[in-house]
Amino acid sequence: MENDKLKLWLEVEKTNPEYTSEATISGRKITSIDAYSQFKVATEQFGSYGSFWGLKDTDLKLEKLDDDNTICIYKAIFFYPGGEFEIHNAILVKYKVASKGYIKVDDEFAKKIETNTVTKALSKLGFNTDVFMGKFEDSRYVTEVREEFKEEKMTEYKIKMQSAKNLKELSRIFSALPVEVKIEFENLKNVLKEKLTPKKNDNNNI
Repeated sequence: MENDKLKLWLEVEKTNPEYTSEATISGRKITSIDAYSQFKVATEQFGSYGSFWGLKDTDLKLEKLDDDNTICIYKAIFFYPGGEFEIHNAILVKYKVASKGYIKVDDEFAKKIETNTVTKALSKLGFNTDVFMGKFEDSRYVTEVREEFKEEKMTEYKIKMQSAKNLKELSRIFSALPVEVKIEFENLKNVLKEKLTPKKNDNNNI
């Protein structure tokens, strides 16, 4: 029996490769996760952002390091149904681009630091920890988890098609499927179509 204390962690630790991309920060390659895919998974677990989980008591301060560099220091309380905890973050707002020799100001720093802080907070609860633990550096692991998510998605599509109550609903569901999925589910569509097609009443021929 798995440890109940790890229940949430085990449910959310795996990352769908479809929502990742490679990025280079300070010359180091990292795997970046699409923030909204995280928000979706967290919403499935906790409920709507801002109502059941999110950031509160936020404190944002700008601190000048020197004539060329200004940093934003961010502090907040992250809350969720299981509790809350304090979290800190920082981001450069104004800095000198050495290779270009000019000063750059990031006018989206507030949005970036809020999103990044949520990501950091969720990671402490186990969300997407396979990325943070370096598992995405192993191509075999990425292949395995990609197949796992694909299988889950295919099962979801199958259940959705089987839930159709009539031909019109079946057609609508099938039309919304990705092209590559339609090919694999063509036979299932035909079976369900035959099942949902109204049968002629033999008594009418008497």
